[in-house]
Amino acid sequence: MRMTTNANRRVTDEQIERARSIDLVQFLQQYEPPGELKRIGQSWTLKSHDSMRISADGRWNWFSQNKGGGDAIGFLQAVHGMSFQDAVRTLAGEDFKTIPTTQAEHKAKPPERAAFALPPKNNGNRRVFAYLHRSRGIAAEIINHCIKNDLLYEDAQHHNAVFVGKDENHNARYAFLRGTLTASHFRQEATGSDKSYGFFLRGSGKTLFVCEAAIDALSIATLRKFDGLDWKKDNYLALGGVTASESKLPAALERTLNTFSFKRVVLCFDNDAAGQTAARRIFTMLRQQFSENLEVQTCVPKVKDFNDQLCVKLQNGKNSPSRGTRESTLSR
Repeated sequence: MRMTTNANRRVTDEQIERARSIDLVQFLQQYEPPGELKRIGQSWTLKSHDSMRISADGRWNWFSQNKGGGDAIGFLQAVHGMSFQDAVRTLAGEDFKTIPTTQAEHKAKPPERAAFALPPKNNGNRRVFAYLHRSRGIAAEIINHCIKNDLLYEDAQHHNAVFVGKDENHNARYAFLRGTLTASHFRQEATGSDKSYGFFLRGSGKTLFVCEAAIDALSIATLRKFDGLDWKKDNYLALGGVTASESKLPAALERTLNTFSFKRVVLCFDNDAAGQTAARRIFTMLRQQFSENLEVQTCVPKVKDFNDQLCVKLQNGKNSPSRGTRESTLSR
């Protein structure tokens, strides 16, 4: 894909609006080299960046770089290094020809969802427990709780941590795999996963903490435990990444809010551009859609994410309520 170099040329509101309306999958099918864009179940990935996941509605997550978004502008900025102006002009058709509508619609037809199946379980969970407890600082009580309730296990073939999302009847509908070697960047959803069922740790109370990843959710539960709070009273939802859609809530969040009753939602996304953009937009949508009966808050980690914040706290010896420093929103 050819990158332009006119970063200082201004773009109009009309160009920006036109660029934001471009379907990312259609655009990549037309302009990326043959074979670069590949289907994986319901999503697409890139041959040159196999940790990339692009959904049929244009949302994308580049897991190895901890980046994500909901439109093609951000994608071109992140992946191809374009400036905002160059990305807008590229998508608006000034630097590339317009995608033929009928051809693009035919190419971008979403594939049928592949059959979902959980990876085979290992006989034990030793490596998963060691990774989450020793490398990530998650409290042993919380890890064991997840294992006991079939929300977490170690897969037999590669010894990945498998975080399971279930439906209302406790049937597995979603799984996210995370490598357990300390230096591993492997992260992948199981084939056929339904993203409207995220990793959800159900509590007895009315507060829902919403995170990008399952490890973030378990980190927040651990931080609350260290602050002397009853972590089992709260609810924790991991979305499996975030997008920056301005008009549609993440599917897992929407389903969870429509299934269970909450009084407070706390958005706990990463302290980076993608995470905070998504937090602002989801915050606005929640306030608009649930303004009368739902308190909505955001909580930004002091470092990159809440697992990093937990690890820093542990490294500083603040691993008990008497020695810890309470995070204002997490401690309520």
